Amino acid sequence: MASWAQRMHRRAADLGSVVTSCGHPGPGPYPHRLEKVKFGVALDEVCKKDIPGPLLVLILKLNKEAPQRENVFRAPGHQGAMKKLIHFLQAGRLVNVDNYSVYTIASVLKKFLRKIPNGIFGREGEAELFAIVELSDEAEQQERIHRLITSLPIYTQRLLVLLFGTFRVIASNAERAGTGMTSEALGVSVAPSFFQSCVSDGKTARMEDVLRFKVATRIMKQMIDQFATCDLFGRGNYEYYARVTGRILKVQDEWICSFQYPPPPRVELSLEAGKTWLQCECERWGLTNCRLYVPLFCNSF
Repeated sequence: MASWAQRMHRRAADLGSVVTSCGHPGPGPYPHRLEKVKFGVALDEVCKKDIPGPLLVLILKLNKEAPQRENVFRAPGHQGAMKKLIHFLQAGRLVNVDNYSVYTIASVLKKFLRKIPNGIFGREGEAELFAIVELSDEAEQQERIHRLITSLPIYTQRLLVLLFGTFRVIASNAERAGTGMTSEALGVSVAPSFFQSCVSDGKTARMEDVLRFKVATRIMKQMIDQFATCDLFGRGNYEYYARVTGRILKVQDEWICSFQYPPPPRVELSLEAGKTWLQCECERWGLTNCRLYVPLFCNSF
């Protein structure tokens, strides 16, 4: 029988059902205790086979709601709510994410990343990225970043593609929604959570720490900007991102979405065209509540 985490991942495209499932214990296939999301331990101990369901739900909430909110990842979350959420995650307690703002969730996520021993990229990965960003050949930069990311464990690759995909959709909406969270602003806000080597151990930052922070910010901005303009993360990871978030994205002139039939369209679908196609498919398969899924599956960035 499939584990709760596997069922969570299969249903993750419908964020509404995931939030409900995590927030309302009771009869049904969901346990009263969830996978524990440990802070300050190696990522392989946290993820084991895949991203824990509760952590996935937090990222999905940010992916869905953060693009319309100002200063997400820059403005701090509520300290009391952060402590409560972290306690619930580490204890494996059921969490209703509707009770927490995107600012609190973003701050908790930053803290989780910052606590990973040696950082999400690892010490060697950080050093490699600092070397890559100094290359003058952009194509070589992209190829080496691609090789670095795809050499990481699959759960790390999936976590990275979800995070950077979320950053990209936030940055893409920054001007239109007036949120102020451009790729550069995001880079400044999240770089210390990804690159531990650029964070000073003392109370006063040294000049070398400041310089490394600027480089780390540049790396983050570049990876956010290039998320879908080149094959940084690999086809399999982009398909995972599309399947889990329900978003449509275009990578190197090829559309990637969560549908297997018909094939991904070669031209961008308008929202109305997407609705029409989905409604036809609903009728074809006898699904009467398809309209509930339309806002997610028609999203693109």
